Amino acid sequence: MQRRFPEPEYSQGNTSRRRVEVSPQGSFLASVEVVDDVRYIRGVLAAGALVFAFSSVALLVLPAWFAEALGMRASVEAEWALRMVGACLVALAGQMWLVRRADRPGIRGAAAVMILGGGLMTLLTVFLPAEEQWTFMRWLYLAFGSSFVIAYSWLLYWGFREH
Repeated sequence: MQRRFPEPEYSQGNTSRRRVEVSPQGSFLASVEVVDDVRYIRGVLAAGALVFAFSSVALLVLPAWFAEALGMRASVEAEWALRMVGACLVALAGQMWLVRRADRPGIRGAAAVMILGGGLMTLLTVFLPAEEQWTFMRWLYLAFGSSFVIAYSWLLYWGFREH
């Protein structure tokens, strides 16, 4: 009599776990559960969206304070530029929040875009023209930016290595 195994369960919708069935012949395991990189990338996207949303509000409402906190000389031009960055961050935060529900290729693509965009923003933070070279806020922005780039990079590497 041949023993029947249940059909494998595949992820439904946009969940980030999948179940891999393994035949027990020659193995003591009946099934192995694999945790997906996409689940963690979704979390990083959500956290990044919240950080960008908070930053965008600060840039739109208090651009002079923000300029001084970054060590820049407050001016009408600097305030205008910071407000424009704040407006861009509103859109980016919204897109990050929405795209976190995409499928596997969409999530991985978003992570790759965020590596590029976050890397550029981090690099620009290093070369920020400021009167006061390294303020606490500038270090904080550098830490946040580089930690997000590292998280996306590591998760993409881990995900492609596993699959």
